[in-house]
Amino acid sequence: MKKVLLLFAAFLAVSQSAFAEVFFYTYQGQTLLYEIEYGSAHVSRKLHTASGWHNSSISGDLVIPSSVLKNDTTYLVTSIDEFAFSGSSGLTSVIIGNSVVSIGERAFQNCSNLTSVTIGHSVTEIGDYAFLGCSGLTTVAFNASNCISVGGAFYYAFANCTNITDFTIGNNVTRIPNYLCYNKSGLTSVTIPNSVTRIGLSAFENCTGLTSVTIPNSVAYIGNNAYKGCSGLTTIVFNADSCTFAGVYNQRVFHDCTNITNFNIGSNVKVIPDYLCDGLSGLTSVTIPNFVTSIGRAAFAQSGLTSITIPNSVTSIGRAAFANCSSLISANIGNAVTSIDTSVFENCNGMTTITIPNSVTFIGKKAFSGCSGLTSVIIQTVSFQ
Repeated sequence: MKKVLLLFAAFLAVSQSAFAEVFFYTYQGQTLLYEIEYGSAHVSRKLHTASGWHNSSISGDLVIPSSVLKNDTTYLVTSIDEFAFSGSSGLTSVIIGNSVVSIGERAFQNCSNLTSVTIGHSVTEIGDYAFLGCSGLTTVAFNASNCISVGGAFYYAFANCTNITDFTIGNNVTRIPNYLCYNKSGLTSVTIPNSVTRIGLSAFENCTGLTSVTIPNSVAYIGNNAYKGCSGLTTIVFNADSCTFAGVYNQRVFHDCTNITNFNIGSNVKVIPDYLCDGLSGLTSVTIPNFVTSIGRAAFAQSGLTSITIPNSVTSIGRAAFANCSSLISANIGNAVTSIDTSVFENCNGMTTITIPNSVTFIGKKAFSGCSGLTSVIIQTVSFQ
């Protein structure tokens, strides 16, 4: 019997510690409903009255604090519940405290008069459609230093926020998550700070108002379709000195960005990643700086290049690096290149002459297949496969 009582007491203690305690807390003139669970607080959607959910009646400027006080105990505010402010048409601005880790699904859905949002640096997850239909939203300050998710494909957090013109990425942000600025045609410029190491897939897809992009040297990864459909882009400054991933075939970073005419590769860039300029039909010339040691797979395939000089720092040229560049007339291969991979110049039918330097020890299959315009080929010591 004693053992049963002890087990019941232990169960009761665990149940009480896990029990959600609902209370009101007022901060800077706004009274919100919170719950305490497992030692922290979250903005709650509970307490439905005749006039609707409590938090949905909040209006004006809102600051969600980093902590709240209850019975002389301070609790960190770590999350905002799904639908917490859904339909709060009177909200005009929101600042989310720096202790908040997650923003729930549709948390601010249809807050039609919301004009500005500041997202704190601790947020790691923003739920599906978190700001869906916030048609008045023009300004977003995104300070989440390591945000992993902002909704999934077709459920992106800022869906139908078509009037956003100012999207500021904080100086401590290390990753730009997938779909962050998806379909934001009103954006004309976005600055990516030097702290960013990763740009997620489709992060700026269909941002047709962008005209120029600078990729800083800190970036090591650019996801598939990151700038797909940015038809207004004309200028890229690529300073990522050790970027190893930039999309894949048919999901390349600048897919359908046919108006890019100026692609400036920074002087300290060491690697030109796979598919970086693949399909850029408007790009007629590019300078590969002397720090580059390798040119990735299909890096300039299907581009509009008319000539290319590969500097003496380059030792390898990846598969299909210049394939299907039908306008390419001349290619000057530096004397440090040791291998020319499969299909590197395949279907470059405008080329008339090519000289293979004596540093080359390997030429892959179909390296010059379909180069019907070649009339002169000078080849020194090589090993064929």
